[in-house]
Amino acid sequence: MHTLNILTHIAAGCAALALGLFPLLTAKGSRWHRLTGWLFVAAGTLVLGCAVIGVTFFPQPAPLIMATLSASYQFIGGLRALKRLNYLDTLMALATLGACLWLALNMHNGNASWPPMIGYSILGFLSLFTLYDLSRPLWRATWMRGRHIDHGLKMTGAYFAMASAGLGNLWPTGQPWSQLAPSLIGLVTMILLLGIHLSEKRRMDIAA
Repeated sequence: MHTLNILTHIAAGCAALALGLFPLLTAKGSRWHRLTGWLFVAAGTLVLGCAVIGVTFFPQPAPLIMATLSASYQFIGGLRALKRLNYLDTLMALATLGACLWLALNMHNGNASWPPMIGYSILGFLSLFTLYDLSRPLWRATWMRGRHIDHGLKMTGAYFAMASAGLGNLWPTGQPWSQLAPSLIGLVTMILLLGIHLSEKRRMDIAA
């Protein structure tokens, strides 16, 4: 069963990484963006489902569990951003912070493929995400107007988290850079996408 789960995880991961490029590069709201986006969601759900099964029923190092938690939280959070905020979002953020604390206390349980350094870097990134999510009810009206940005950035983060885990596992001799490089590229991509969006919005406001 473990072998079957791994093979399904890898196959779905390859599909998700291929499909995820299309909604990332196409115009938001377009028919092609929506279609490929939902295909990415289907493949990503299978990827993360297999990952959760793997870390739940088979012993895994804490940094790998941390990576799984980060990708899952960003993936689900990106989908939740399309909806209105409610108590489920707060509970999810609090549960994730609690999991981060537990993993921080157990991060020494790493190995050559998933060293504690990787786990701590992911933990810091995810903790900032959850604290941001917990702050949203304080500025709910403003967030509602820009929640599409939240959706886009989190789905981008989830995509590169999958890429980081996949490349790190498939190219172990390149670690830690085979894991860190996709995450760094993802962070730069998120900053660039946000900059482009804000620039376009500013031009539209000036034109209006």
